[in-house]
Amino acid sequence: MGRSLRPWWLALGVSLLLHVILMGRVNWVLPMEGLPAAFLPFEARLVSVPSPQVAPAAVSAAPVYRAPPQVESPAQQAAPAVVVPTDPDKLSASVEPVVNVDAAPIAPPDPERLEPKAPDSVEEAPPPLNPLPARIDMRFKVNYGVASGEQSMVWVNEGGQRYTLISVAEATGLAGMFYRGKFVQTSRGRITPYGLQPEEFWDQRGDKRSSARFDAAQGHLTLNPAKGAPRHFAYQGEVQDVLSLFFHLALTAPPSGDRLTYTVFNGKKLRDYTYAVLGEAVVETAVGSLRALHLARVADERDGRFEVWLAVDRHYLPVRVLSSDDKNKQVELNIHSIAP
Repeated sequence: MGRSLRPWWLALGVSLLLHVILMGRVNWVLPMEGLPAAFLPFEARLVSVPSPQVAPAAVSAAPVYRAPPQVESPAQQAAPAVVVPTDPDKLSASVEPVVNVDAAPIAPPDPERLEPKAPDSVEEAPPPLNPLPARIDMRFKVNYGVASGEQSMVWVNEGGQRYTLISVAEATGLAGMFYRGKFVQTSRGRITPYGLQPEEFWDQRGDKRSSARFDAAQGHLTLNPAKGAPRHFAYQGEVQDVLSLFFHLALTAPPSGDRLTYTVFNGKKLRDYTYAVLGEAVVETAVGSLRALHLARVADERDGRFEVWLAVDRHYLPVRVLSSDDKNKQVELNIHSIAP
């Protein structure tokens, strides 16, 4: 009986000792050294990961390539998928996104469809202007009814961009006793690829003076007459005055057709004139026989007759002019000298 009770008391004593240990306030620390790396303690924190910056066009245009599944070896299956370092600083660092370029090849985008563009309308360039000397001095003999006189005409090319024209007429001989004073006209403006573009015009007859200004951009002409309030005229396209018309014809001759139409300021108002090209003729002048292009204004009862002969071999300059004034008196100009 005594032998059988000793193992029981021994087991009871061991059980009581274990209860005391477990229920006691003693802190026990298990040694960590020698434990395998797989059981080391680790700390995890939530870190905000920026979304990868991918251009929308590249994502939408590139097809996703998925590699076929591969069979992992037993060693690869045993390896942990993610290794978390124990350093807290490394855990809190931001993680940069990794883009595997090889895993998703980018297909070239479809070429942009371009509609054929209509060619721009190109304005046909005007024919080149006839070259004129920088300065030309011309003198004419003038016959006005029974009276006679002289008229000078000076052309000045100001650097190829601007021009000045001055005409001075006066009576001579006995006519000078009845027609006193000088008749002076001046035209100034621009030289364009299309010819002359008047900007200012002056007309002085004795002590009476008038002036006009052209606004080509607005198509507007303002006349300041010798008497009375200013007068205004509207026009479209090109315009010439009675003086610039001669040298505009010289610069643009010969005409391409048998009719020429110009809007001309005659010193008082604007008129639309049409000129017929009558062909070439030989004109006998004080400077010799000249081959000339003959132009005549189509009959106009309001302004009478106007004809001009342009010397073909002398820069198409006017060498003879026949016209009639507002009193229906005929005026004839014949070239007397040209320099150069």
